[in-house]
Amino acid sequence: MRRLLLTLALAAPLGATAQPVDVAALDALFEAPPTVEVNLRGSLLRLASEAARAEEPEAALMLDGLRAVTVRVYTLGATRDLAVRRLADVGQRFEADGWWTFVRVRSQPGDTENDGDVWIYVRDAGDAFDGMAVMAVDNEDDNAVFVLIDGTIDPAQVSALTRRFADVDVDDEADQADRDGDSSRDDDDQ
Repeated sequence: MRRLLLTLALAAPLGATAQPVDVAALDALFEAPPTVEVNLRGSLLRLASEAARAEEPEAALMLDGLRAVTVRVYTLGATRDLAVRRLADVGQRFEADGWWTFVRVRSQPGDTENDGDVWIYVRDAGDAFDGMAVMAVDNEDDNAVFVLIDGTIDPAQVSALTRRFADVDVDDEADQADRDGDSSRDDDDQ
């Protein structure tokens, strides 16, 4: 699920003209403040674009078309079922505002193979997206993720970026870094 969320977070726009969800109100849906907050707008977004330009020109082109990126990650604990219901309500607001349900994955009780629930909404603008929102409840990491990206983007740019990052597995890289760090500590101890 992390790979899906990373790819979508990097590739998903959200139209500023009709955001059916106020992020401050979203924070109020959860019992604790978000563990991760990303708020890129204006000059910060341009800085990210320029920083990516030399190494990741496709990402920089896509960032050039964005106005804002907002990410929230909430720890769930015992509130998983409540979070799913609340995010389903948020999804209904997207639908009521004319957003399409692009993807909806529902976990089933007792299904240990399912990673969690996922909602992806898009606002179509002909040959481009006028917006996209991604929400997920991750059973493995026990958290809820909410991504809003404001701006217009060409689907061809999404495709190019997705191909570029398709083989990135965040878990494997973090696990390898942990193993590398542990082995160097073992060497230091001897």
